[in-house]
Parts: sequence; structure tokens; C-alpha cells
Amino acid sequence: MSRSAPGAPVEARNVLAITPFRRLWISLSLSSLGDWLSLLALMSLAAIFTAGGPPLVQYLALSGVVVIKLAPPILLSPLAGAVADRLDRKWTMVVTDVLRGVLYVSIPLVGLFSPGFALGWLLIATLLAELVALFWTPAKDSTVPTLVPRKLVAQADRLNLLTTYGTAPVAALLFAALASIGNVLGALLPSMASPEADIALYLNGLTFFVAAIVVGVLPIPKHKTSRDSESDTRDSGILRVVATGRRPGGEPLPRGLVAGLLGSIAGGAAVIGVARVHLEALGAGNGGFGVVFASAFAGMALGAISGPRILKQFSRRRLFGLSIALSGLALLFAGAVADTVLVALLTGLLGVGAGIAWATGLTMIDDEVEDDNRAAAVAFVHGTARVALLVAMALAPLAAGLIGDYEIPVGPLTYDLRGGGVVLMASGLLVVVVALVCYRLMNKDHPDAGPGLLPELLAALRGVAVSDGEEEPSAHSGAFIVVEGGEGAGKSTQVRELTVWLREQGFEVIGTRQPGATKLGMRLRGLLLDRENSHITPRAEVLLYTADKADHVEQEILPALRRGAVVISDRYVDSLLAYQGAGRDLSVDDIREISSWATQGLVPDLTVLLDVRPEEGLSRLGGPADRIEAESVEFHSRVRKGFLDLAKADADRYLVLDAREPQDKVTREIQRRVRSLLPDPVPSSAEAVTGMIPVIRND
Repeated sequence: MSRSAPGAPVEARNVLAITPFRRLWISLSLSSLGDWLSLLALMSLAAIFTAGGPPLVQYLALSGVVVIKLAPPILLSPLAGAVADRLDRKWTMVVTDVLRGVLYVSIPLVGLFSPGFALGWLLIATLLAELVALFWTPAKDSTVPTLVPRKLVAQADRLNLLTTYGTAPVAALLFAALASIGNVLGALLPSMASPEADIALYLNGLTFFVAAIVVGVLPIPKHKTSRDSESDTRDSGILRVVATGRRPGGEPLPRGLVAGLLGSIAGGAAVIGVARVHLEALGAGNGGFGVVFASAFAGMALGAISGPRILKQFSRRRLFGLSIALSGLALLFAGAVADTVLVALLTGLLGVGAGIAWATGLTMIDDEVEDDNRAAAVAFVHGTARVALLVAMALAPLAAGLIGDYEIPVGPLTYDLRGGGVVLMASGLLVVVVALVCYRLMNKDHPDAGPGLLPELLAALRGVAVSDGEEEPSAHSGAFIVVEGGEGAGKSTQVRELTVWLREQGFEVIGTRQPGATKLGMRLRGLLLDRENSHITPRAEVLLYTADKADHVEQEILPALRRGAVVISDRYVDSLLAYQGAGRDLSVDDIREISSWATQGLVPDLTVLLDVRPEEGLSRLGGPADRIEAESVEFHSRVRKGFLDLAKADADRYLVLDAREPQDKVTREIQRRVRSLLPDPVPSSAEAVTGMIPVIRND
């Protein structure tokens, strides 16, 4: 069951209210913006510096830039982390930002004054900047816990990760705008007409300088190096995770997940690797490269956020395979067309498919991989994805250069077959094949395969559920939590606390109660609880309560669950079984059967039972007792036993807590159990956005 993941805005407000962290976040945003700008600018400059040579030379230069940008974090991050742990965090970040700014600014300056050494210095300066960045990342990571309370560290880390990815399309659009500004400046100032004087790298250096100033005024405490932290840092590393980490099982589902996720990463990497030279051949330069880059990342964000929500009634296994196929087809056509606008649109479509695949895939890993394998599975997927990103981005330009460019006569016309286009088409075809294999692995003989693909897809687009046979109105994508217990157990308080807490986490939450949540329910509540109505017979009482539940489920609960909300109810069917079954000594099986029909078979994902002795619970009540509260202690004792028997018979669904414990302790226990039922705040959908692809740097 896929549920709506909480979004970042609430979390951002929590942590950004802390002034020191907000300043660090500003510095991180500027540094991330500078990193993405540098990638775009360096790839463009490498293509410009080699523009007079054959395509193979241009693609070799691009491949060199890619390897230098991506390889150091994969190969050297454990060693750099161990060294950084011995240095002052604050001044490590300040010095590394300043050095990176100087190095990036020096690249266009050297190209301006020493054109013959331009490409060589570009590669050298890029390597030095990446080596310096290896020390910045662990310093930043270890600074965050010193600036925010422990309970907000996870939120701060998620916001930082979101910022790292969120600045990518911003940097790409800024790069495209700077390309246009550079053309204008070149027309006005001859010295700026030189392609080596890339204004993007000047601005890139400025972002690092400002980031250094922001960190320089932060009150970051000094730290002491511990042997444990040093050992942990040395033992970590992407290659170690990939080489020695536990694979996420051997069953078809994890194999299909890993293959699909890596395939989508490789397809996107191929676009980035060849786009600059390929777009140059299509008549677009830096501006076109920036737009295509932004289109890919914007598409990924759109797919990760919107795709699973729009198609929330659709099988995740099928959605995963189809989204990868969408990416592959978009990549295939992007290589075949010779129009920059179409390439940008198709690249955005590729991003949408990849975003849906990563959001869906990470959610399935979280939900379906066993607990003891989950952490290893996620680490392995992210580690292999970063390696795949490096390999694909490095090999795609090489393959394009080796293929070369050709003019193929087609009647009176000629078709320009370019190496970059061939690589994109071949990559797209490979991704489509991977998608078909994943789809087969993950859906073959699966018990939840459901109806045919087309009927399910059409139903999902309409936002309704579909099944092989009769309709299942209770199918939903939300979470249903019920709080039960005797009189005075504190149910209403815990429903309120849980509702507020989940809303702060970013979930859509509906807090409700039974009876009395609908217009009919309010009238029934008045009848059932009015002490003047003592003449109501037990069987009639059951039918009245059942009528309330039928109306409540149909009008309030199911619509909320179908749109992915979390519904928290004060009482549900188990109260009927305990009060009218055990308390009134009626047949529990008969009550369960009629209740199941009335509620359309809807069963809670979690039932929290607040257990309290009747004497103590009744003593907590204030005001006049209603018809049920006024029953004898013996009646309430039978009700309590009925609740406990229900919990014992279905222990997996129940969380039984002692209502005599302090309220905050009970609240924490409920939150801990509920948290395990729901996706992580960013990804299962945060990572849905932020975990779509591995970070280019060593973040």
C-alpha cells in the first residue's frame, strides 16, 4: 500500500527557524549552486576548447571532465573524511570554499591569457577543486548536529539533501541565461567575445566566496577527534559498500529493482555525457545545454512528486517497469530527432520516467525488503547507482566519439547521423530492454498482479480502484489508525496528539470519532448515549452503531484513504465487539459479520488499545455520565476483557499500552509504532525527490 509521503515545507520551517543552521543552509545552497554551475561550465568549456578538432577529441575532453568531477568522491572519500575529522570544521569549510572559488575563476582567466594551456589547466584545476571538496563535505556533515537539536538533525539532513538536488535545475537555467548575457556582452565588449571568458565560472567563483563568508561568521564549536569516528570514516566508502555490502536479496523483486534503478540512472547519465557536443551540432550551444539539463532535473522532480500520487491506484510493480520504459522511449527519440526544443521536451519526459521509477523503487524497497536487509539494500542501491553514473557519463562520450558523424543520403535529402544521437538511441533501446526484463521479473506470477495492464492503467488515471471481479470499494492508498479503550482511557487526547504530530510531519491527516462524525452519526450518537433512552435493546443498539459506521466509512473514511490521507479514528468496530459483544453478552461472530458488511471489509492498519482498569478510568470522567458510562463496573470489566481478547487474537494489528503511564510516554510509544507504518519524510517520497539520483559531489 503506497501512502502519501510528507513534504519538506513543514520540516523546512522547523529547522530554518534556527538562525545558525539557516546561515549554514545558505552557504550550502550557494556551494551546491556553484558545484552544478561548475559542471555545466566545465563541460561546455571542454567542448569549446576542442571545437576545432574531430568529434572524438571533443568527446574525450568531456569524458575527462566527467571522470575528474565524479571519480574522487567515489575513490577517495573515506581517506579525506578521516583527515577532515582532524581539522577545524569551520575553517575547513571556509578555506575549501575559497580555494574552489579561486580555482574555478582561474580557468577562464588562463584560457584568456594562455589559450594553448587552457584545456590542460581546466582539467588540472577541476581535479584540484574536487580534491578540495572532499574535505568540505565531511566538515559540513559533522557541523549540522552542533547547530540544531538532536531531534531535528534528521530534518536538517533531509533539507540539505533536497537543497543539493534542488539547485541543479536552478543552476542549469542560470547557466542558460548567462550564456545569453555572455553573447550580449561579447557584442558590446570585444574582450568578452572570447568563448574562454565564460561568465558562468566567474559567477561560480563568486558563489563560493560568498559561501565562505557566510560560514566564516558562524559560531561553530570546535570538536575533538575520536578513534571511533575516525574508524567509522575509514571503513565507509562507496566502493566498499558496493564490493562488500549485502545485496538486497536474491528473489526476483530486488533483482528487478536494482536493474531498473541502475538502468534509469545510466540513461540519464548518457544524456548529460553527450548533450553538450550533440546540441552544438544541432545549432545550440551553452544555452541549449542548460535548458536540456534543467529539463531533465525538473522532469525528475515532477515525476517523483506527482507520478505516484496521480497513479496511486496503479500497481507499483507495474508502474516501476512502465516508468523506466517511458524513460527509454524518450531517450530513444531524443537521439533520433534533430530539433533542440524536441530534445529538451523528450529529456524532460525521460526525467519524469526516471523520477517515478526512483520514487516507486525506493518505496518498494522500504516496504517489501525485510527489515534486516533494508539498510544494506538502500546503501547498495545508492552506491551502485553512483558508480553507474560515473561509468555511463564517462563511456557515453567515448562511444559517441568513436562512432563519429556521418551524412546518410535519403533520396534528395541527407540525414545527419551523429555519434551523440546514436549513443542516445542505443542507450534508450537498452533502457527499454531493461524495463521489459524488470517488468517481467516483478510481475510474473505475482499474487497482487491484479487485472490486465490496460484496464488497471485506465482505472488509475480515473482515480478509481479496479479488480478482476467484483468491485472492492475498500481498496485505498492511505493509512487507517484506530484508538480504542474503555471509558476514561485518554483516547481523545491521544487522537489529538497523534493528529497534530503527523500534520507537522507533512501528512494529510483526518481525525474523527465514532459515533457522531457525520450528520446521521450525530443524530445516532444522541440516541445511543442519551440516558433517557435506556429502553434500547442490545440488538437494536448493535444495528444503530453499525448504521453509524456504515455511513461514516462511506462518506468520510474511504474517500480520505483513497486520496492517500492518514485517518485516525476514536473508536471503530472493535468497540462494538467489546461493548455490545462482551459487555452485552451477544455473539461476537454475528456482530463481526454485520460490521464487516457495513464497513465494506475495511480493517485498520493499526489499532492502539489504551488499557485501563474500569474503576480508574471511570474516576477520570468529568461531568454527568452518558448511557454507556453509567453502566456497572462489572459491565466495563467485561468490556475490558473483550478488548484484551481481541488484541491477543490479532497481536500484529494491535498496540496495547497501559493508560496509567504518563501521557507523553504513551504518546511517544504510539508515535514510534505509527512511524514504522508510514514512509520516511523525504522518500520514501524525500528520497522520492532527493534520492532520485546519486549526488555528483561527495555529499
